[in-house]
Amino acid sequence: ALEEMHCKVSGFVMGLSVIGSIFNVTGIAINRYCYICHSFVYDKLFTAWNTMFYVCLIWALTVLATVPNFFVGSIEYDPRIYSCTFVQTASSSYTITVVVIHFIVPITVVTFCYLRIWILVIQVRRKVKSETKPRMKPSDFRNFLTMFVVFVIFAFCWAPLNLIGLAVAIN
Repeated sequence: ALEEMHCKVSGFVMGLSVIGSIFNVTGIAINRYCYICHSFVYDKLFTAWNTMFYVCLIWALTVLATVPNFFVGSIEYDPRIYSCTFVQTASSSYTITVVVIHFIVPITVVTFCYLRIWILVIQVRRKVKSETKPRMKPSDFRNFLTMFVVFVIFAFCWAPLNLIGLAVAIN
């Protein structure tokens, strides 16, 4: 009983880490999208109070997304990796839901945000040739580029696991 509880708790903490990372990357992408593409309303949307609320919301959603693992029985010890982890074969419908909510939706949101930013960057670069005052500072562009690279690497690393999970759940 103690071993099982330890397994569930360590799996829960690992889930918080993974899902928290995905949701935080999504939150950062939304923040950058608002800052770059909707700069006139950014200060109203991201006051100190609102930002604290958004951070708390991200972590509340992370906990909410991780708690069902306790009830579905999807956290088990996997001797191949010497760790307690999410078992994709516990429930097909649950695994599909997890992949959609924890990976496909966030990746879609982040992709939308960064595509819109890229479109704006291209438009601004074209305008800069005809005007003297650019709308985006070089530091903003560097920050965007850094987060975009983080997103691409993040998606590249997590896509195989999620796609395999989806394939296992469907078959």
